[in-house]
Amino acid sequence: MLVKFTVENYLSFKNRTTIDLTATSLTELRSTNLYDTPLKNLTLLRSMVIYGANSNGKSNLFKAINFARKLIINSSKDSQSDEPINVQPFSLSTETLENPSFFELVFIHDKIKYRYGFEVDATEIHKEWLYATAKSKEQLLFERSFQDIRITKKYDDASHNLTSITRKNALFISVCAQFNIPTGMAILKAVSRIQYISGMQDRFTVNFTIDMMDDPEKKKYIDNFIAGADLGFTETKVERFKLTEEILEKGNVPKEIRKMILENDEENVIVSTKHVVYDENHNEVDNIYFNLFVNESLGTGKYVALSGPIIDTLLHGKTLIIDEFDAQLHPHLSKAIIELFHSKENNPFGAQLIFASHNSSLINSKRKLFRRDQVMIAEKNTYGITSLESLYDKKIRKDASFEKDYLEGKYDGIPDLKIGNKLRLFKK
Repeated sequence: MLVKFTVENYLSFKNRTTIDLTATSLTELRSTNLYDTPLKNLTLLRSMVIYGANSNGKSNLFKAINFARKLIINSSKDSQSDEPINVQPFSLSTETLENPSFFELVFIHDKIKYRYGFEVDATEIHKEWLYATAKSKEQLLFERSFQDIRITKKYDDASHNLTSITRKNALFISVCAQFNIPTGMAILKAVSRIQYISGMQDRFTVNFTIDMMDDPEKKKYIDNFIAGADLGFTETKVERFKLTEEILEKGNVPKEIRKMILENDEENVIVSTKHVVYDENHNEVDNIYFNLFVNESLGTGKYVALSGPIIDTLLHGKTLIIDEFDAQLHPHLSKAIIELFHSKENNPFGAQLIFASHNSSLINSKRKLFRRDQVMIAEKNTYGITSLESLYDKKIRKDASFEKDYLEGKYDGIPDLKIGNKLRLFKK
């Protein structure tokens, strides 16, 4: 479970910026929107929504989390040994270009709260640290300054042998995991449970869902998820096949292209949706299958594609981050997905949903879907610097009209438009 994420000097985040999923003292929606962790006095938000104008930095926040996640998981691999680190510092200030970028995650794994972070530039790790809190007091496990790695008695003994083989562009925690050091493996396992979906319908999401459909038990959950959305069908079917010379020839595919396809030897997949055929008296007489990504709407395709990661997150208590969450989705479907995460029955393991949205109806006061500490506003100033602040931090009153006030610009985070009557498109 993710508790906090902090970033500094990365993309549009010049200053140190944090999202905190620790529940505040607010009393509203406690029974639905919060999860009591195994740790004393630590209650977490089940979801967080981030609003803001286009280019205000919502996606950059998610890119920062994904960058940290990927570097932790992959930096010790041999394939990364000679490669520069693809970190992107804040580029609109002379103060930051030569400075390292800062990343820190706080999370819970196996009833222990860890605080792990690092500072990095394109060539090397400047600093790295790991703290753990099992009961009440936070304790240092190791800390690093460039290639000087100091390990305390609280960390695994066998890790001492790994300090000399840790490359300057590799994270020590990743090396520890590679050599089966228990704490290192635990950190990588916890970080890998933070799932990131970019874009409106990326291929990874589709493939992840298709692979889940191959498991009859998991497919039941997906079909239940689909059936509850009233999309006009209740079941899906996955068919896998390989293209043959005969099939390609019948399709009049040119010989040169046929050769390339056959040499590739990739498996092809069709996902179909089951629809009922009726007679003139509206009696069910047959079933027909439509190609999901050809015959169904883009919104339907996205909903089905998201079903796999959503079900997987709920089943295993993971953290799911979705950029462009509700693009192409009906507001009622978006609301229903959020309510799954707010449901103790459907989310018994403390799964979390963090997403960006432009759908202001989700914070309509009448819906009572979010607490004020769950709604973040991203704003970018004149100097291109993104800041994040929750409605709770802004000291917005409980009885305020959140949606109306947001759209009127009272919380910032909306574009300063010069189109419409203000814009003279064809100037003389």
